[in-house]
Formats: sequence, structure tokens, C-alpha cells
Amino acid sequence: MGVKVKEWKGAWWVFVDHQGRRKAKRAGPGLRGKKLAEAAATKIAAKLLDGDTSVLDKPQKPATAPAFTEVAEEWLTRYPALHAVRPATMDNYRSFTEKHLIPFFGSVPVSDITAESIEDFIEAKRAPGGSVRWPGKALADGSLRTGLLALRLILQRAVRMKVLAANPIKEIEWRGAQRIDQVDPFSGPELRALLAAVRRIDPDFAALLHVWAQSGMRAGEVCGLQWQDVDLEAGTALVQRTWSRHRLGPPKTGGARKVSFLHPVPDDTPHWRPGSTAEARSALTALRRLTIRSMDPEAFVFGRGPTPRSSMELHRAWRRVMAAAKVRYRAPEQLRHTFASTMLSRNAPLLYVQAQGGWRSASVLLRVYARWMPHEFNGPLAVPQPAALPQPAATPAQPEPVPAVAAARVSGA
Repeated sequence: MGVKVKEWKGAWWVFVDHQGRRKAKRAGPGLRGKKLAEAAATKIAAKLLDGDTSVLDKPQKPATAPAFTEVAEEWLTRYPALHAVRPATMDNYRSFTEKHLIPFFGSVPVSDITAESIEDFIEAKRAPGGSVRWPGKALADGSLRTGLLALRLILQRAVRMKVLAANPIKEIEWRGAQRIDQVDPFSGPELRALLAAVRRIDPDFAALLHVWAQSGMRAGEVCGLQWQDVDLEAGTALVQRTWSRHRLGPPKTGGARKVSFLHPVPDDTPHWRPGSTAEARSALTALRRLTIRSMDPEAFVFGRGPTPRSSMELHRAWRRVMAAAKVRYRAPEQLRHTFASTMLSRNAPLLYVQAQGGWRSASVLLRVYARWMPHEFNGPLAVPQPAALPQPAATPAQPEPVPAVAAARVSGA
């Protein structure tokens, strides 16, 4: 029996020679690799002394590996049951798996899926015709990026089932187009024209847009507001749910947050603090004058009792208002971008804006909205101003008396 640790081809290996059977196992490079190899060699030697020769056995492949479809369908059932995944996220995974992954890999044994076959899939989806929704179009890189996350998880399940030696997607080198945030905020005059038009057409919808524009909430968060969340005295709302795809769920970042809907975003003012203008405070009046205001605390503020306003209703009303306001069309989600860009342009604290809008980090705000932040400075060659000199006292300072000992020394000298 021989179990040796040697360095070979830039890495440390464990070489086993036992009763005519040989095997080599790579531990890794450097000092860490050497320690791993020595530890493995000790364990292997102990097993061989006990008569356990399983370390020399070759891994057995299953006679027939399950098809990709079988593994994918099992994953679609098990994954949401074992993980706290958002319903919308799981919907995206399910849609991509059923519309793209299963049609492509389908009956292929999962053990036959390689890095090359995954690259073929990516190439096919990025080519014209890769999209299912838009015939003749390529699948967007953003959709492909999300779908590859689902593929990674499916193949990782196959690895745990021991029907796949390693996850081949880890070997893929693919980088899609850089994500570009479509930020196109409304100007002050545009936002005021929009609010003026909606007040003429639909006062109830005007209240929704006013609160949305002055709070920085997401569309689903505004629609998910219940009366128990709203403080009409303080002008604040507790954001603790969102309405998306006809169901309620937690906010995007998971936690609840309290926001003010009195920021003077539409106003022509340099101020950003909530309630600093009469127009900003008029959002309270608009809420109190809603046509339907249920006494049930769990009723939705901008809905019909137990049902929030649907996304279809919101966008239909939005298009009508945009046409009446004669403002260049943008999606209603631009109200959130308008809030962030306006607040930052007025020197609102970065972390305050982040907390109001529920962004994951201040770095997201800087990446997307830095161009709207003030960049005032005196110029690269500006001469620094000297510090102000202290003002003289009313009575000039008198010289301190010389101590007696010091005076004696001076006179003796």
C-alpha cells in the first residue's frame, strides 16, 4: 500500500497505489493545496488499513439519466416549496423554463448537457427568432440573464441528484449588454401640467398621482396602500405591501418603511422638505375628498374596497391624462425617477432619498441619478480663502508680570 503526496504540474496531488490499483487526485496549488493533499492522504491511508477500498472505485453513472424536462418540472415544484422566493421571481423562472428551456433541451438526458450545448442555447436565443413573444426578434439580454439563473438552479439540482457530475453552466463565459436604466424624468412644468389635467378629468386618479409623485413609491406600492397605512395628520404612509400580477406581496426590498407623500416635487421651489408648500400639502385634501372612502381599515385607498386598482386600469387612465396634458409620453413609472432626480437636485440628503424610495443602497442612486446632483465648485484654480483672523479685544491685552524669581535672576545676571 502506498499513499503519497507530490507536487505535479503546478499543483499538489495524492497518489494511491494499492494492490495493483492506482488512482491520483488533485488537491490544488500552493500551501493550501499541500495541506489539503496531506489531510486527504491521511484519511485515505486510514480507510485502506481498515480494508475500505471504495476510494479506488470509479464513480458509476446511472444507467439512464433523466431527461432535462423531468428534472426541470421537479425543480419548478420543489424550489418554491423549499425557498422563500418572491412569487414574481418564481413566475419569471417558470415562464422562461416552460417557454425556452424545455423546448430547447426537452428530452436530452440531463447528463448530456455540456457547456457547449448551453452556449448553443444562448446563441440561438440572442439570434433573430430567439424571442417567443416577438416573432423574428432576438431575446433581450435582460430576459436571458434571468433565465440562465433558472437553468443554473435546475442543473445544480441534477448535481445534487447525482445524475450530473458538475454544473456545466459554471464554465460559461457570457456577458450580455450592459443594463441601461431608462430614466427620463418629467420637468417641473410637465409635472404641473400633468397634475392640472388629471384634476380636470379624474379627481380620484389625481390623488393617486399626486401621492405617487411626492413620495417616490413604486407603482405596486401605491396601489397596495390601505387606509390603515395612511396618516392623514402627518402626511405619511407605511409601505408594507405591493400589488403585482393580481396578488399582494412584500415590497421589493422586503422590509416595511414609512414615507412622506408631502414632498414639494411638482412645485417651482428650491425646497425639498415635506410639507414646505401649500401645493404639496394639498395631497391631504385630495385624499380626504376621494369619491369612495371605506371605513374598513384594510380597504385599499386607490381601489374598490377589497380590490386594488389593476395595472391595466392604471395605465389606461395614465394614457388619457398624458394626452390631455399634451406632455411627451413616458411610462407612469417615470414619476419615481422624477422624485429621485428632483429631490437630489435640491440637495436632499442622499440617504434620506434612499430611505424614502426604498432603494437597496445609496450606490444605486449615485449610479442612476448622479447627473442631477449639484456639482457647484469654485473652479480648479480657485484660490483658497484664508481663515478669518480673530478680532482684537476691546481692551488691549496687558503684558504679564514677570515672576519674582525670574526677575531676580535677570537682575543678578
